[in-house]
Amino acid sequence: MEELTASLEKLRVTAGDPTPEPFEKLINQLHELEDSTTVCEELVAGGILPLTVAAIQSSVVEVQGKGAELVAELAKVESCRLGCVTGGLVPILVEKMSSSNTKVALQACRALGNICYEHDGGRVSVMESGGASQLLSLLQRAAGLPNTPDDHQLRLVATGFLLNLLNSYDTVQDQSMEAELVDVLCQYLDKFAEDEDIPTHVLLSLTCMADTEVGRGLVVSRDITPQLVRVLRINESPEVTETCLELVTNLAETECVKTQVAQGGVCEAVVEVVRRHRNNPSSDLSPPIIKTATDLIVLILVGDESMGIVYSNGSGSVYQELLEWLTSDLEDLQIAGALAMGNFARSDAHCIQMVESGIAEKLLKVLSSHNSGEGDIRLQHALLSALRNLSIAKENKPVLVNQGALDVLLPMATAIETFPVVFKLLATLRMIIDGQTEAAVKVGSNSEAVGRLVAWCGTTDHPGVQGESSRLLAWIIKNCGGDSSVITSLVSAGCVAPLVLMLGSEHAVMVNEAALALVLVFGTVVTGNVVEKTKLAEVATFVLKNPYLPPEIMSNVLSMMIALSANETALESVKTDDLRTAVSELTSHNNEQVKNLAGALKEKL
Repeated sequence: MEELTASLEKLRVTAGDPTPEPFEKLINQLHELEDSTTVCEELVAGGILPLTVAAIQSSVVEVQGKGAELVAELAKVESCRLGCVTGGLVPILVEKMSSSNTKVALQACRALGNICYEHDGGRVSVMESGGASQLLSLLQRAAGLPNTPDDHQLRLVATGFLLNLLNSYDTVQDQSMEAELVDVLCQYLDKFAEDEDIPTHVLLSLTCMADTEVGRGLVVSRDITPQLVRVLRINESPEVTETCLELVTNLAETECVKTQVAQGGVCEAVVEVVRRHRNNPSSDLSPPIIKTATDLIVLILVGDESMGIVYSNGSGSVYQELLEWLTSDLEDLQIAGALAMGNFARSDAHCIQMVESGIAEKLLKVLSSHNSGEGDIRLQHALLSALRNLSIAKENKPVLVNQGALDVLLPMATAIETFPVVFKLLATLRMIIDGQTEAAVKVGSNSEAVGRLVAWCGTTDHPGVQGESSRLLAWIIKNCGGDSSVITSLVSAGCVAPLVLMLGSEHAVMVNEAALALVLVFGTVVTGNVVEKTKLAEVATFVLKNPYLPPEIMSNVLSMMIALSANETALESVKTDDLRTAVSELTSHNNEQVKNLAGALKEKL
C-alpha cells in the first residue's frame, strides 16, 4: 500500500506537466494485486480521478492513453463507476474515442465500456455525451483497419463497449443511427466471422437490439440471415455457436423471420452444427448446443411458409436429415425429429405423402420401444403429436390401422400416468378410429383401456384429459357400427354418466357428439337403472333451454330423449316439470324439425 501511496503522490507532484511513467507504474501495481477493489476505492477517495482528467486532456498522446487506461482499471470496480461519471470523465473519454492514435482510442473505449458495465448511470451519461454516435464512427473506422494486434484489440474493445452500452438499455435514441449500427455489425460478422470474441460481442449486441421493439424491427428488416449462416458454418467456437443459435431463436419468434431463415439456409447450417457436435463433441457445451439447435429447427417449422420451404415436397435435405434423427441414439434428436414430423404433418397433402412414404410406420416403430410407463415422456408426447396429425387425413386412417397403430397405442392406455401424454394418446386414438369400424370395435372391446377411459372422464386434474376421454367414448360408440356387445360393455363399464356430463359441455361440438352417442346407446341397450343414476334430466333441461344451440344439434338432443323414452323406467327417471316446460317451449321453435321433435317428445313426457 505504501508503494501505491507513493505512486499517487508522484502523480500529484507531476499533475501540472503529467508524464506517462507514474501512470504506467500505478497500473502495473494494480495488475499485481489479486483483488484491487479496496485499493481502487481508496485511490478514488484520495482524489485520483481529477489527475486522470488532466492526463487525458494532456497534449501528450502517451499520457492521454495512460490516463484513460488507469480509468479503465478503476472502473473495473463497481463502486468506482459512479465517481467516474460524476467526476466528468465520460464526455472527455467520448471525445478521445475519435483519436487517430489507436492506443488512445482503445483505452478511452475500454474505460467507457467498463463505466457502462451493469451501470445505467454510466450508460445514460455516455448517451447524453454523444457516445453512441462516436462509438458508431469508431466501429466503422476500425472495421477497415488492418489485422494488426492493436487494431484487432481496438475492434474487440469497441464491440465489447457496444455490448455493455446496449445491455438492458432501451435504445440508442436515434433510429437512423441504429440502422447504421446494424449494417456495421453485419460487416463485422462478414469480416471477422472466424474470430472468437468479436462475433460473440456482435451477436449479443444484436440480441440486445432485438429485445427492443424498434431495434427488433431494424434487425428483422435488414435480414441478417447470410451473416448468421456464415458464422454457424465457419466458426467452430462452441461459445460463438451457442450465442448465434440463441440470437436466431430470439429472432425466429417473429413469423416473417421463420420464412427468412428457412429461405436463407439457416436450417441447413443448424443441421451441420448438430452433426459437428454429435460426431465430435468439443466441450461440455455440445449437449446444450444440440438441444438449442434442435429446438430452433422445430421453432422454424412452426411457421406454415417456412415449414413448406423445408419440406420441399418431401425431398428437402433438412427434412431427410430430420427423418434420420428419429432413429438417433441421442434423445434430443429423436424428440426433435418427432416434433418436426408433427409440424410437417399440418396439411392433408403432406400427411398423405408422409404416410405413403412410411413415416407413420417409422414413428410407430420408435413408439413401440417407448410405450410403457418407463418410456421417455417427452419422446412419447412428440411421437403421439406427430401420429395424431398424420391420422387426421381420412386416407391415412386405414393405413395406420393396418400398420398396427392400435397394437402400439392401446397398451399405453393402461400404462401411462402422465396427463399431457395421456391427452395426446386419447386424441390420437380418436382420430384413428374415425370411420374405422374394426378399429373402434377393437378399442371398445379392450376392457382395461375402457376402464381407464371411464376413470379419466372423472378426473379434475387435467380438463383436457377429461374432455378427450368422454369424446373418445362417444366416438367408439359412433364408429363401432352399432356393435351391441361393444355398446353393452361400454355401458357396463360406466360410460353413460360421462356422456351425460359431456352433453352439458359449453362446446357445441361436444354436445352434439354426446347426443349422437346416447341416441345409439339408448337405441341398443336397456338402460333404465343406468339413467336413474345420472343427472340426465337436469342436463337435458339445461341444454334444451340454450337459445344459442344450433337447430341441428338441438334436434339431435331431442332425438336422444325420444330414443330414451322407449324404456319406461328410464323415461320415468327424467320426467320433471322443468324438462316438460323446456320441451313445451320448443314446440313453437322456428325450425320445423326442432318443432316436430319437441312435439313428439312432449307427448311422451
